[in-house]
Amino acid sequence: MKDYAPEIFLLNSINDEQEQPIPIRLDTLDDPEQTSAPQGQQITLKCGDAFLIADAHGNFPTSKAEMGLFWHGTRFLRTNNLFLEGLPLSVLSSHMVDRGNACQIDMTNKAMRVQDIGTIEQGEIHVQRNLELQYEQLVQTLTITSFHAQPLSLTMGFKLGTDFSDLFEVRGEVRKRRGNQYLATNSNEQVTMIYQGLDQVERKTELQFSPRAHHIQDDRIYWNVQLQRNQPLEIQIVIKMSESNEIGTLVAPKRHPWHDLPQPSITSENALFDRLLKRGQLDLMMLSTMTPQGYYPYAGIPWFCCPFGRDGLITCLEFLPWYPEIVRGALSFLAFYQGKKHDAFTDEQPGKMLHEFRTGEMANLREIPFIPYYGSVDVTPLFLITLEAYIRWTNDQEFLQQMWPHAEAAASWMINYGDRDGDSFLEYHKGAETGITNQGWKDAHDSVSHKDGRLARSPIALCEVQGYAYAAYRGIAYLAEKLGKEHEATTWNKQAETIQKNFLERFWWPEEQVFAMALDENKQPCHIVTSNTGQCLWTGIVPEEYAQKIVSRLTQEDMAGGWGIRTLSAQTARYNPMSYHNGSIWPHDNALVGWGFARHGRKEETADLLQKMFAASQHYDDARLPELYCGFTRDENYGPTRYPVACAPQGWSAGAPFLLLNGLLGLTPLAEENCLILDRPTLPAWLGTLEIANMQINGKRIHLRLTRAGEHTEVSVEPDSEVEIRII
Repeated sequence: MKDYAPEIFLLNSINDEQEQPIPIRLDTLDDPEQTSAPQGQQITLKCGDAFLIADAHGNFPTSKAEMGLFWHGTRFLRTNNLFLEGLPLSVLSSHMVDRGNACQIDMTNKAMRVQDIGTIEQGEIHVQRNLELQYEQLVQTLTITSFHAQPLSLTMGFKLGTDFSDLFEVRGEVRKRRGNQYLATNSNEQVTMIYQGLDQVERKTELQFSPRAHHIQDDRIYWNVQLQRNQPLEIQIVIKMSESNEIGTLVAPKRHPWHDLPQPSITSENALFDRLLKRGQLDLMMLSTMTPQGYYPYAGIPWFCCPFGRDGLITCLEFLPWYPEIVRGALSFLAFYQGKKHDAFTDEQPGKMLHEFRTGEMANLREIPFIPYYGSVDVTPLFLITLEAYIRWTNDQEFLQQMWPHAEAAASWMINYGDRDGDSFLEYHKGAETGITNQGWKDAHDSVSHKDGRLARSPIALCEVQGYAYAAYRGIAYLAEKLGKEHEATTWNKQAETIQKNFLERFWWPEEQVFAMALDENKQPCHIVTSNTGQCLWTGIVPEEYAQKIVSRLTQEDMAGGWGIRTLSAQTARYNPMSYHNGSIWPHDNALVGWGFARHGRKEETADLLQKMFAASQHYDDARLPELYCGFTRDENYGPTRYPVACAPQGWSAGAPFLLLNGLLGLTPLAEENCLILDRPTLPAWLGTLEIANMQINGKRIHLRLTRAGEHTEVSVEPDSEVEIRII
């Protein structure tokens, strides 16, 4: 076997002596990347732990670093580019199946001259390209049909190759050493490429051709296609991925959640709004991956296609009334990997919940700490909050019994490790230099600063994390009461009262009528106006008189002058609308802030955030909300400015409209009573009707119709609803 450089895959030149192919005009075969897809258009597919990103043609152009076929944190196919007579094809349309693992791309030829035929005008040859991503393979099928008057003899070719790059290499990490890449087998029916990693895992990409290729040269595979008018011809390439063992992988049953989960229905009079909600549901299904513990909503594609604690739990809170099965799976997964020991490299501590779980060569070799990594200050309280919410919606007593030891361990971590100095606040400080510097949701290195722009130094106590802690203490108190543990409930309620009192004393910033973003290592407040203060509102830690002031401040022009609430005020020293966390707009952040607005009666402001999110979605393909967009002031004639490397789909962005809708409707479950409370249900002025069917509480169906009548919203309960509905 020959050893190849890591970025290059070369095929030996092979001619099949058993066939007499028509000569292929190799000198005419140009690189199809010369004509790329329109800017911003791409195809994203996912199945299990495999995902791919392609351009509108279904190609993987090397000019786009993130494109390719990935599995278990490794890129198994780098190029997959199609050309006809050396030319790229023109895209007519593309369609993706609902479950997000397959697509159909319709293309046609460009105008070209062919020897012995002459000119073939554009639009005379139809090529249908079907990509179906399965758990460990990609099935690629071409159906070629000519509508030219004469028989045609043409060359159909692929540029195929791989680099077996770890996802972190794709993101820009430079490694000192890599393993060896080999070309193991090569024939007109099959090509096998092998990478022997430094982790002693052999990774293999196997390409199988049907019918057999006529010619292979360098990184190109060619077929001579003999086309008769209106007689389709099919070529199929199966790309199989495999590993010699499964170090660090999350082995799970091979089935897709779409086939198992009951599907709630949410429809309105506005077809475009319905499209936004449907896109969110489909993206949740696409990202939800079956693990041994149940479904887990992966964070986003391409950079975060793995379990993230914070992202997964916030996604669960957004979708809980609609998909409790996914919430149960996520809680079970996090409980299984709950911290048990002290490890500075991974920031693991007893009772702590994981931040991020990666697989692949660099993870196996501990070149990165995400194996899993526990460097988040907010995942552990979010675990308790989400568990409480799940129990309130489902009354799942058996699951509560299973989770109680994990809940106790999580709450103990908050006291013994999260509160480093005993002042009741949760702080973070990374355990090793390889860890994450900022460990709240705004985890960029420059996301926590002072008024003059100086970066805050850790240990850092974020304002919203104290709200999470308050809600977590209240949550475990509720769970303890459900189990008849009155003493424990009293203890945790007192802890909640203590942190609330201290929080209001130390974090309130009267000059700006908001909470300081954080306290730094010297307990000095970071006096900058941020969206973090808005995230405190939904947790219950904010008294009403403070809440009304916060809503009024966050809806001023410097924070809400764009397509939603900015992460950072435009009047702040570090404001940059193109930054990751210092002035950008995140749909999930707006959803949590808007949820808090609604909980304090400011539903008009919540509706405004939903309208802005809805309007922004119309400027993205199929209304798919990205991870974030830039925070420039809104111009009604144009859409939001895209953030260049935003993930799409992103789980908590997909769920953002649902959480805002939840807040507007005031959904409050009483599962043990088979009752759902609607607290001041409000439809926005631009949405006249809404119907909800197949939502569940305690396993019983809910079917509602809501109609806006003037300034009021009327609710009617359909006969097939199995739950008592109370309007307050």
